[in-house]
Amino acid sequence: MAGHTLRLNIYTIALRNKSREDVNFREFHNALCEEEDAEKEKLFGICKDRFLKSFQDKFVLDWNKTKGIAIKNINCFPRQNLIDGVIIGGTTGIEQEVYKRSSSNDLQDTITEDQVTALPYYFKLWMPYNSSVGVLMVQSYTDAGVVKLVQEKIKHFFREYEFSILILPHVTDSYKDYFKKNSRVSQLALSKTRLSEKARGALNEMFADFSGLKVEIKVSGFNVSVDEFWKKMNTAEPLGADLSEFEMDDKDNFDVIATYKDLPVSNHRLNSQKTWIFCLLLFWMMI
Repeated sequence: MAGHTLRLNIYTIALRNKSREDVNFREFHNALCEEEDAEKEKLFGICKDRFLKSFQDKFVLDWNKTKGIAIKNINCFPRQNLIDGVIIGGTTGIEQEVYKRSSSNDLQDTITEDQVTALPYYFKLWMPYNSSVGVLMVQSYTDAGVVKLVQEKIKHFFREYEFSILILPHVTDSYKDYFKKNSRVSQLALSKTRLSEKARGALNEMFADFSGLKVEIKVSGFNVSVDEFWKKMNTAEPLGADLSEFEMDDKDNFDVIATYKDLPVSNHRLNSQKTWIFCLLLFWMMI
């Protein structure tokens, strides 16, 4: 572990139903159980078991099959509204050679394309029973890890039961205030994956068979304050252009990424998925 720094990623999660209305986690748990008026302990146990089963005892891959995650162990604590455990994961899809550090000529092993090099990632999911807002924590090592894939897997689990969750980085009020005063926005990007086959073919026939096709539209070359950016931004139509050919005519169907700079560290990116206007306004404005 020498040279590797553990970090704790903390996110606020907001629960929605298929109509994008606020609901509490009690309703989500009830959707997993056929028994009416089931006890809280039983509901959390079902949720834990269903999440474990959703991995099907194998590694779940990201959309381009370069990373994979699996469940090592999982627990639930109904009185504390908690589910936690250890997810293992890492890179896959590429052949890697293994050596001892003392010799670059002594090949020890070869990791094939269908194997995964895995590290443990502790996670904790807090779902307060009578609230629509919870917390996700994932322990990791570097930015090159699988935290994003863990988020996507949890989102997919909720979608299986016709719910969705919005995941936002947890930021302290003092940092939000500092950020507003000192940062400047330098790029706006609209990003979408999972276009329909018809939309992919309309762009170019050779794209039609690629379900993981990604479209990203970027606007850069500007440098404005956070306040000015949102004052002049048309939140209903970020670019004021017809993007229906990219299936980006509904703001709930694509991601919006605002790139900002002039913080003490290098450039950061805010990435919110769906109902992004609410997310970014919450991050920038809620102090």
